[in-house]
Formats: sequence, C-alpha cells, structure tokens
Amino acid sequence: MADFRYELLKGVPFVSAQVEGKTLKFVGRFIVDTGAFMTIIRTPRIDAMGYSARDATKPFSTESVIGKETGYCLKIGAIEVFGKRFENLEVAALDLPPKYNIDGLIGMNLLNQFDWCLHPQRLVLSIK
Repeated sequence: MADFRYELLKGVPFVSAQVEGKTLKFVGRFIVDTGAFMTIIRTPRIDAMGYSARDATKPFSTESVIGKETGYCLKIGAIEVFGKRFENLEVAALDLPPKYNIDGLIGMNLLNQFDWCLHPQRLVLSIK
C-alpha cells in the first residue's frame, strides 16, 4: 500500500496528475471526486492538448449542483496519478467553473482501478 498526500480546496481533496495529449503534457490540479463516474478535464485544457470535439467518442452530460452540464468524451494519450500511468483513458471534456483553479476531476472510472482509503486527519490517500 502506498500513501499519497492530498490538499484541500474548500474542504474537498485534490491531487496533482500528469496528463499527456497530442501536443502538450502538463501537471494539473484535480479534485478527487467519488461522486463523478467519469474523470473530467476542463475543455480549455483539452483544447490546449491538441484535441477538440472532433475527437469525441460520445456525448457527455451530467447533473451537478449548478445544473445539467454537457460536453463530450474522448480518449487522451495518458494520465499519471497515484504512481500509476493510464494510457488511452476515456475522459470527459467539460467546462468547469474557472474560479476554483482546477484542471479537472478524478472520477470513479479511474478510482475503481484501485483499493483506496482517504485519511482526512492526515490528508493522505492510501492506494493498494
């Protein structure tokens, strides 16, 4: 089992992840969101990585506290988080509010690849 530190953003855990696209690799800030079934990346980041709606595999929509949100799904080159690299991961491109300065959400399609436990008192996410 490995432990990974996380930080809090308005009481919500977030971690760093390295993301690779067609034309850009970046390290971004991602909220660990157990309520999101799909990993989401902000549309401007998707665009900067060389992707567009033309790369969509299917439409995407979800209900959130701000209402129904729509975007599209696509496969990105890779994402590395919690010490593991995921190639060709399907993610959703969505316009997230810019005021929180995050690049996306780590959703259950990625979290389900691990046995994990959040330890809020220590700000640690244990991964097995």
